[in-house]
Amino acid sequence: MKNLRKEGFTLIELIAVLVIIAILALIVTPLVMNIIRKARVAADRRSIDAYGRSIELAIASYLLDTGKFPTEVSQLTIEYSGDTVSCTTEQINPDSSIYLADCKVKNRNVEGYTYGTDKSPSYTAYVVGNQVTYNGVSYYVIKDSGVKELTVTLLKAEPLTAAEVNLYGGVGTENNHVNMYITNNTSSPEYQKAYDAGVAYYSSETCKNYGDYDKSGCKLDYEQSEIKYVVDAWAKDKVLLGLQEARLITIDELRNNLGYGSSNSKNENTPSWIYNSNYSWWTMSGYNDSYVSPSEMWSVKQNGGLSGVSVCRSRFNTINAVRPVIVLDKSVLSN
Repeated sequence: MKNLRKEGFTLIELIAVLVIIAILALIVTPLVMNIIRKARVAADRRSIDAYGRSIELAIASYLLDTGKFPTEVSQLTIEYSGDTVSCTTEQINPDSSIYLADCKVKNRNVEGYTYGTDKSPSYTAYVVGNQVTYNGVSYYVIKDSGVKELTVTLLKAEPLTAAEVNLYGGVGTENNHVNMYITNNTSSPEYQKAYDAGVAYYSSETCKNYGDYDKSGCKLDYEQSEIKYVVDAWAKDKVLLGLQEARLITIDELRNNLGYGSSNSKNENTPSWIYNSNYSWWTMSGYNDSYVSPSEMWSVKQNGGLSGVSVCRSRFNTINAVRPVIVLDKSVLSN
């Protein structure tokens, strides 16, 4: 009788097969993963395209409803039901086309992919401290966000003269929470003295309690602000084109943009053009700032420090100069 022996794999053969499988896995897995990644990227790009087309449809709908083109995506009602898309740049160009950039789909970055073309005009990027001239008046740049920013914030290099304050001065304007407040009694000797000198003056009968620490009635019942009238009237006369805003500087701007930090004293970061040994000058009141109380009024002193006093010191008279701040369209500026 013939003896039959069962055939099988030897250990060496099994190991060889496993090695071959492992090598194939090492080769194939990256290829498969790359295919999956490319498919996902392609799908994400299609989502961005679909989102962009949804915005374009919303623009058309907005035009039909209002008869004019929108300027911001936030004005639109966008009907889009695909994967969630968010873009850092969602821009409506001057020709009403769309530009999307730095987009994420379901929180995944889609690097380097944009929808549409950036057709926005490019403007000069000013550096804080740059000196610029407009209509014969010199200013310092106190804020600018770069070539895509349409406006620049400027501080008048020199304060208004006494003649200018007298020319543009007046009372009875709407309160805009500017630091210099005056009594309605324009016959007051102190008021007349300040007005004749062309300087700011504060005196109030509104705060009935004269103590330095009693602020009752002071925060909400301010009197009219002459200095706001002066700034507005000066800007209307001198800033012929491109004016977006006219006001005084804020404490926030001094601390965040101009080197003061949390300090009331000048330091190595405080630019020399902010202060002048010949005069102190007004800032805006605390209503527009996060650092100060609404019951304080602040100025930049001759030594560069910031000085605040309680507006409830109704017998406190102070003399400060006026340096207007304007927010101006860059298109009208010439260096």
